[in-house]
Amino acid sequence: MLLDRSIIAFDIETIPDPEIGRRLQGIEGTESEIIREMVRRRLEETEGQSEYPQPPWHRIVTICASLLGPKSGRIEIRALGSEAADERSILESFFALFKNEQRPPRLVSWNGSGFDLPVIRYRAMLHGIAAPNFYRTDGELKFNNYQNRYHDLHLDLMDVLTGYGASVRVGLGNWGRTIGLPGKSFIDKQVYEHVLDGELPRVIEYCKLDTLETLLAFLLYAHHRGDLPEDELRRYVAAARESAQALPFEGWRQVDTALASWPRWPAPT
Repeated sequence: MLLDRSIIAFDIETIPDPEIGRRLQGIEGTESEIIREMVRRRLEETEGQSEYPQPPWHRIVTICASLLGPKSGRIEIRALGSEAADERSILESFFALFKNEQRPPRLVSWNGSGFDLPVIRYRAMLHGIAAPNFYRTDGELKFNNYQNRYHDLHLDLMDVLTGYGASVRVGLGNWGRTIGLPGKSFIDKQVYEHVLDGELPRVIEYCKLDTLETLLAFLLYAHHRGDLPEDELRRYVAAARESAQALPFEGWRQVDTALASWPRWPAPT
């Protein structure tokens, strides 16, 4: 039963860490110059396949979450941390989500096992942050924890839907558009470019949107599995719409419009 506890759908956004570029790669200049040189070197190293460095060399600029209380039906969409771009505060706020729950919440992501959680673990260790509650198990189910790939205390939807790598990976944006959601939107260039141009607030809204679309994809999967009746699914979608309506960023109006008739069965054409 996937909705037997509170749900945390999360996502992170990162940029290359200029301090790492300066200290380990010997790159000099402003933060902007160092980041762009790190990107150039990574593109050269990967023959144009990737702009982004290995996981420990990312700096987290935001972690966002869409929080669902299955009993109350309430959904909260928010950025974590007491101050934007304060990586330590962001990480501490993320781990605080797991401190006071008597029953561990279910963590939901899209490629969280492959990217988000490794980056979070590396960066937390870099800051000296202890997070013992994040490594606990679900009662007597000692293998059901946030680190184990084949259990569901952390449900990486992308991994699950591909049969744990048996099929081709599908991006959240493509899946979102396929099922009638706006997909990835709100930004029109790479995250690091928005941050360097002073547009971190837009990146944060983009990250929030990813968490909401991850949560909605999770609810659709729960319905498909037989864990969520259609009337309950639509109740949660109404709650998601209410939360989106309360957010001031103009891009959320498109999300509100899409949710007014979502999900549509048969699928949109």
